[in-house]
Amino acid sequence: MKAIYMFLFSLTILCSSCEIIDDLKPSSQKQTGNDTDTTGTTNPSGNNPDPVAEKPDYVESTPQDLMHQSYGPDDLQKYDIHIPAKRSYTKTKVVIILHGGSWKELDKGFMNNYVSQIKSKGDNWVIVNANYRLTFQNGIKYDQQLQDLGTLITKILSLRQQYNFSDKIYFIGASAGGHLALSYAFTVDKGKYVKGVSVIAAPVDLTSEKIRVGEFGQDIENLIGKPYSQDPEAYKRASPRFQVTRVAPPVIMFYGGKDDFIPSDQGEMLSQQLQANSVIRSYNFYPEQGHEWMLLSETIDKTLVFFGDDNTRK
Repeated sequence: MKAIYMFLFSLTILCSSCEIIDDLKPSSQKQTGNDTDTTGTTNPSGNNPDPVAEKPDYVESTPQDLMHQSYGPDDLQKYDIHIPAKRSYTKTKVVIILHGGSWKELDKGFMNNYVSQIKSKGDNWVIVNANYRLTFQNGIKYDQQLQDLGTLITKILSLRQQYNFSDKIYFIGASAGGHLALSYAFTVDKGKYVKGVSVIAAPVDLTSEKIRVGEFGQDIENLIGKPYSQDPEAYKRASPRFQVTRVAPPVIMFYGGKDDFIPSDQGEMLSQQLQANSVIRSYNFYPEQGHEWMLLSETIDKTLVFFGDDNTRK
């Protein structure tokens, strides 16, 4: 199966390479990157019987772009899904894109350039560009946002028979969206459906004093629902750095040296934790990049290769 082509933000700059919430689950080698040693094992996908006993290898149909679809009753529980013309029930993978915005703002429209970039690299991806509920809404915090990802994945998997694609899920997340993608993969999915995660400038240790300052510190407090001094364990529980286990999926990370919000040591800490658990990883550091990432085409390219263009990921 040779189907993947490459991933995330745009323009060119030199690279210096470089508890677990079961009720949130959806119902139903060696790799090289910049500045990285990436040995580990892929994750079991589970033994879930397929609802369709036999499907043709590939089906040729009409490509479809279904916009503003609902996966829940809230106005923010919406997604766009882009389905290629040629797809396979076993081989066409799903990539879910999650926007940033400090867990409190922005929406999927800010990630349309990701969709365009992935489409330009090839046609073997079902692309899902998703919203999730935000912390400015009453009662929406970390757990509710993870619930949204589980509900979204359940909805996407329910479309498999109709549109003929696989149950292999990959995440691409920017900033807060990357944090949620990692947390969901590490604590909820735990190797069931999520086969890879790519993050740009994602906060991974919410206990770090470096990022608990200024406006972003207030955003983290809003996500957790209380000050750090009152419950540091809640901040740790919501930090991907402390959620890694040996069944975590492969992770590719992109961080910049001029990021005023998320220092690059956040990525370094996650990379070290992944290495300690023998999880495939690739840490990519760009000294001239800030939080407003300007290397989308290159990042998408590297991401899609990492996700398995050479069939090393199943």
